[in-house]
Amino acid sequence: MKTNFRVGGMSCAACSAHVENAVARVKGVERVSVSLLTGSMVVEHDCAPEDIITAVKHAGYTASVMEESGAAVLPPPEKTSWKRLWLSLLFGLPLIWLGMLPMLFESAPIPPFLRDNPLLNVGIQLFLACIVAGINYRYFSGGFAAVLHRAPNMDTLIALGAGAAILQTLGVLLLLVFGGHAAHHGGVPHVWAETAAMILILVTLGKTLEGKQKDKTAAAIRALASLAPDTACVLRDGKEVTLPLSEVKVGDTLLLRAGERAPVDGTVLTGTGTMDESSLTGESLPVDKTSGDVILSGCILTSGVLTLRADRVGEETSLSQTIRMVAGAVASKAPLARIADRVSAVFVPAVLGIALLTLAVWSIVAGVSDRYTFSDALSHAITVLVISCPCALGLATPTAIMTATGRAAEMGILIKSAEALETLGHIDTVALDKTGTVTEGKMRLTACIPAPGASESDLRALAYALEAPSGHPIARAICAGLGEGTPEEVTDFSAIEGRGIYAKVGGVKCFAGNRALLDDMEIDCPIEEARVTELLSVGATVIYICRGAKCIGLLAVADTLREDSREAVRSLHEMGVKTLMLTGDHKTVAAGIAADAGIDEVAAELLPADKAERIASVMGTGAKVAMVGDGVNDAISLVSADVGIAIGAGTDVAQESADIVLRRDTLTLVPTALRLGRATVRNIRQNLFWALIYNVICIPLAAGVLVPIGVSLPPVFGALAMSISSLCVVTNALRLKRFPAAPKREKKALYSAASAE
Repeated sequence: MKTNFRVGGMSCAACSAHVENAVARVKGVERVSVSLLTGSMVVEHDCAPEDIITAVKHAGYTASVMEESGAAVLPPPEKTSWKRLWLSLLFGLPLIWLGMLPMLFESAPIPPFLRDNPLLNVGIQLFLACIVAGINYRYFSGGFAAVLHRAPNMDTLIALGAGAAILQTLGVLLLLVFGGHAAHHGGVPHVWAETAAMILILVTLGKTLEGKQKDKTAAAIRALASLAPDTACVLRDGKEVTLPLSEVKVGDTLLLRAGERAPVDGTVLTGTGTMDESSLTGESLPVDKTSGDVILSGCILTSGVLTLRADRVGEETSLSQTIRMVAGAVASKAPLARIADRVSAVFVPAVLGIALLTLAVWSIVAGVSDRYTFSDALSHAITVLVISCPCALGLATPTAIMTATGRAAEMGILIKSAEALETLGHIDTVALDKTGTVTEGKMRLTACIPAPGASESDLRALAYALEAPSGHPIARAICAGLGEGTPEEVTDFSAIEGRGIYAKVGGVKCFAGNRALLDDMEIDCPIEEARVTELLSVGATVIYICRGAKCIGLLAVADTLREDSREAVRSLHEMGVKTLMLTGDHKTVAAGIAADAGIDEVAAELLPADKAERIASVMGTGAKVAMVGDGVNDAISLVSADVGIAIGAGTDVAQESADIVLRRDTLTLVPTALRLGRATVRNIRQNLFWALIYNVICIPLAAGVLVPIGVSLPPVFGALAMSISSLCVVTNALRLKRFPAAPKREKKALYSAASAE
């Protein structure tokens, strides 16, 4: 079984790695994924949830089972960080004024009673620093608790850095108390109380801004969660009753007025109206609705009044499923995140080791050189502690995943896992089912050709009379294409299996069927063979209409190409993606459709298992394959491919088997999904690069390797740099919120033209 947990107390990637390792050791746990961004954990297990919660508590953190709602996986908003920041500034600014200004300006406006009284001055600085530390006690409690659990984290680094500065101030105060003025030549000695305060203030500021940016990454998912109304207008015994959404049942009749959101998935019973479905499908154009049409929960009725039957309610609605899919992707972990996990597992212990080494080396230097003191050694060690940032590593992947999945949902693309999103970025081959994917999936009348000497009106009338009694899909397509025909007396109707139909129309024997029927009846077709071959080459089914022993014409019925199939295939080719069509249809029909759509390669007359084998063989060449399908027979192929994509109108089986579901019945979302995957992979790599390079550059700088050439980094600037690094990673991920739904071909063409000139 799979269970979602809320995990509390995590402050950095080292924390999430420790929790993950602790839970992975629990007997019965098959897979665990911890998200620092959302403060959540997804566990596949055969043991009791209480065993998992106990393991998390023993690791030094808190855990609880989350509710089933998908929105629950979102990071809870931080309600106290701004308050802590303002309180820290209230007490920290006087400390900075008292401790830092005299170092910068000799004539700093410090009252004489503080300037001339070192004991009082240092005592006040220590007092204010302790208040700021108390306001931000969570860094100390969490940091030292992590040490006790043998899993030091970012809080440990901050607590050690700020704590060392406070202890230095306390040590100087004790010297003043017991050594008097003489111990410091009568002046105010330099203490690091303001450094401790500045470290805590800057880290809190960074965390506050980071939290605000992280909340923006969840904006799209929160917007989805807010689409469902709280109540519904239900018709009971002819009366309108307003009920909470939880009390609406399947089969209830609901009333929906203009301006209201649909509370359930349902079918229109009466009325006409226009729906805005953009919130779920990404389609900006309104959709007309009338009796028999499907209504999706969360969509707005912009005009009209409808009554509808509730088909899916509560957690079964399209909106709830969408939220669960997107939230599930947010809670999962992309393969690229493993890089950060491996680094984070050893990061904090390595930093502690570097800080101790820095302290030891500079202490030795201070002992043999008059230029440096033990204070310098302590300064460098503290800077190493506070500049190191495992947070940026931990946020690099999940922030990009959350932003991208939220943006995808806005465009009508539902991504079930972070792994699927990342894999999208590497796809180089797209396999397409034909019927219902590349084509409309519905037979349509495409040609009506009378024989020489016959009239089209006569052909249409006889064809309608013959096909109207039949329930065959081809017969229904012909009748729909011909429209209402003139009623004629039809008797002795019968179907000829594998050939067509026979009936008497107006007392005359008439036939409608394929070429085999024509040959059986020994009737010649007077229409040019080249015309027939042309129809067959584009995938049409040809039906010959005969009166007596004479063919009076033919009809062509075909599953026509989707309007957007050519555009989608062209977009994939522009991205360098190869296209392959897999179908069970006849080779001639398949070749015609593939040529019309511009598809590179086609494989026809395949059984469902054959499709999966063909995908496996393509993957065996090293290609990354995405399969796009809509039917039950596509389920095996969707699972077999690197990424399975179910198109919007597909069956429930196809949607369950797929990694990605397209809400709209359009192929153009496929290249959009691939472009988003590529953009997300680029964004993650950028985040990981900058997070890693930041530490590679800043830690040696903080340790003082450039001090001999006059470059040094005080602890305060180290704390500032650490906060900025996490903020930069989250801000970079937010760029995905502006991902365009369609490529800007006009700009690309303009750039190409300018380059050519």
